Amino acid sequence: MTKKVAVITGGTSGIGLATSQKFVQEGYRVVAASVDAADKVAAAQAQIDSPDFDVVNCNVADRAAVQQVIAGVVEKYDRIDVLANVAGVLAKEVDLTEADLDNVEQTIQINLLGSIYVAKAVAQVMKQQGSGTIINVGSIDGVMANHESIAYHASKGGIHMFTKALARELSPFGIRVVCVAPGWVDTGMVPDKARAYGSKLLMKGRLITTDELAGAIWLMTLPEAAAINGSVVMADDGYAEFKGMGILDL
Repeated sequence: MTKKVAVITGGTSGIGLATSQKFVQEGYRVVAASVDAADKVAAAQAQIDSPDFDVVNCNVADRAAVQQVIAGVVEKYDRIDVLANVAGVLAKEVDLTEADLDNVEQTIQINLLGSIYVAKAVAQVMKQQGSGTIINVGSIDGVMANHESIAYHASKGGIHMFTKALARELSPFGIRVVCVAPGWVDTGMVPDKARAYGSKLLMKGRLITTDELAGAIWLMTLPEAAAINGSVVMADDGYAEFKGMGILDL
């Protein structure tokens, strides 16, 4: 039986690494697109340690690089069943009036346009197959204003609407597009000063783990999730619903 193939951007660290590991465990061949340093990539390969885990260097904000990587995946495996757009960055946390616009542009370029570039290349493959699932990673900051930068909010809000519009476009071709929107996840992107505070905003009283997010992404690709299309699935342990009133003392 031919193994299914998943492309995971940002697939060698944080949520992306956990997602890569989850899909390999579930029997997929995984191609992780990464710009991580060599030592970090080596650590990811040692952690997963499987012939079904490939890492390719790819800056998602580079359209030519994206096209080349996706063409290489198709040449090697002849299909792509899942795309998980996980790659993302945080902008500098300053007021817009004080912000470096180069940093603003870079954040939107990577988080939003990078996801669009990869989805475009993969969608062309999936349309020919007549099947596939694209999972975009959004954020609570795509549905409610938080402490993060304007650039991060704008990029994740864009991801949410991009998901809805792309789902409408690709549904006739047997392709689903879903957004998984996490709350505070325990990755290296969370500043230490925010860790204790963020934990109080979630119903479990702790940050969400990368494995939990990977599980949510995995669930959205299952046949049992076939009725979920164009949706933003909140994987935030209740943060948005309860407006950060998780376990705060009143």
